[in-house]
Amino acid sequence: MAGDGLIDRYLVLLSRRMHGRPDAQDLLDEIADHLLCATERLELRGVPRAEAESRALARLGDPRLVAALLTSTPSKGTVLSLFFARRLGILAGLASVAWALAAISSYFGFTSLSGSWSSERYLVSAALVGVACLLTAAVLLGVNIRARGRIDATAVWITALAILAAAAGTVLAWVVALWMPLLAAAVTWTCIRAHRAHAGSPALATTLAVLSPVLGAASIGVSAYGVLTGNGMEAAIWGSVAAFGVLLFAGFVDIAARVAESVRATPAAA
Repeated sequence: MAGDGLIDRYLVLLSRRMHGRPDAQDLLDEIADHLLCATERLELRGVPRAEAESRALARLGDPRLVAALLTSTPSKGTVLSLFFARRLGILAGLASVAWALAAISSYFGFTSLSGSWSSERYLVSAALVGVACLLTAAVLLGVNIRARGRIDATAVWITALAILAAAAGTVLAWVVALWMPLLAAAVTWTCIRAHRAHAGSPALATTLAVLSPVLGAASIGVSAYGVLTGNGMEAAIWGSVAAFGVLLFAGFVDIAARVAESVRATPAAA
């Protein structure tokens, strides 16, 4: 099998998660052969051994995800796991754009600070908030899969929270106390359980985990104050949406950039 090094440690981690397959050893041998061949091809191009092994392993993927895909069936979420894990960078990029648009459009759709307001602007803003929340649900699912190697029960609950936030944000976008706490809970939950995910920086993940619930609570406070005082609080409501949008924009740009960097560092399959 593989000698001492990154590939050897990778195969050990993989073997520990493949006890459910009677042909596990045969699969491990095939994977080892594939990795060694890829490493040798890179070495022939002048890439140092350690870096060659690292690139070959990056191309194959996280051992938890690979093991989950090899030991489960499509009915248990294999196809979905593969889809969201491999497209995390694209989804994160789309989500960042969606939140930028949602933050900007909500200024015109949620307030009259620009000097004019119309129901059409509000509907456009609500639609953009809903799309941003839905894309966030997809990103959170991808991060959970990368962290755990599969779609587990917790990932389903987190995704359900984000989808519920998307529905509420589309239908009742102005009621930020309804959809923002739901989305904040989904983001925080994901950040807490995904410390070992291979996407996003730990520092930014910690920032998201800390600030998301703060902004979720702030949205409730702003809405409650507005109801109690009779003040529309439109500027504060837009401010909470914009702040949350900026926070998620930064997080998703970071994820998209890191995934893209990983792809660039990995040679195309021969």
